Amino acid sequence: MKGPWERLTLPWTPDEVYRVPTADGAAVTLGRWRPRGEARRGPVILCHGLGTNRFDLDFDERLSLARFLARRGFESWVLELRGRGLSGPPHEASFDDQVEGDVEAALRTVISTGAAKVAWVGHSKGGLLALAHLARHPAAPISALVTLGTPFSFHGQPGLSRFIEWLSPAFRRTALPLKAAARLAAPLGLPPSPMSPYLLNRDNVDPLVVQQSLANAVEDLLGGVVRQFAHWSRTGTLTALDGFDYRAGLKDVRVPLLALAGAKDLLAPEDAVRAVLAHHGGPGEVRTLGHATGFRGDYGHGDLTIGRHAPDEVFPVVAEFLERHA
Repeated sequence: MKGPWERLTLPWTPDEVYRVPTADGAAVTLGRWRPRGEARRGPVILCHGLGTNRFDLDFDERLSLARFLARRGFESWVLELRGRGLSGPPHEASFDDQVEGDVEAALRTVISTGAAKVAWVGHSKGGLLALAHLARHPAAPISALVTLGTPFSFHGQPGLSRFIEWLSPAFRRTALPLKAAARLAAPLGLPPSPMSPYLLNRDNVDPLVVQQSLANAVEDLLGGVVRQFAHWSRTGTLTALDGFDYRAGLKDVRVPLLALAGAKDLLAPEDAVRAVLAHHGGPGEVRTLGHATGFRGDYGHGDLTIGRHAPDEVFPVVAEFLERHA
């Protein structure tokens, strides 16, 4: 019989693993899943959210959007950003550093294998990074973009303001050490707290998956990134530290966009997700995932990727969009 920690530990065995230096001296990790089956489609990069790592979009054989897309013929590249997991320990970095350094390194690596363009799928901040990179570089080699629970407005959201206030201990630190606390809590699962509903809709996630997520997928938050989010929440802006307006830059972007919103997502409610359409210069659509739109549950934030029904309901929506546009 497996011991408690052996039961919670997830393996990660993509076909190939690359650790890639960024232009500013950090590093990212990419796990490559080659296409399964007869279909052969273009490559897609999958990028995790704020406090997570590679397991966000590549959890296990069933709850893996990356492996689902590989079975549909895509070459799936799972991106792990700087300062987490296999990419190295946390260090001082901003959201802008990841926009310029991490996204560029991932695109460069995939393009070097012979692809002309790459699709991008991002959960939460992972989608915002691609939008911000395109705003800076409208000609970047991204063929299509899918965001899952990615807010594009940070002002006037009481829930998000409370969440950022909860993260305020990270504002003066290089990193907020969530990883160790999550590992300690893993055998018991996600404890009831005012913050729990912001992380996921527990009704949609199997209890064992919650435990495994705490044990494997949670990472420390980079203080510089959290400070930028806090600034956006206070000011209603979406700007880089040098003053560049990511919203204004997006008007020149023509990449097809699908933005998915959870009907019960308190971190990225539908209005905050839909805000991207007012700035994006290309074809875009927003879909809300909940009972009212034909889904088996009202999706929250984390359950967009690890919800028990996500492989049957969410993953096919992503794949069908990419098959049309990537």
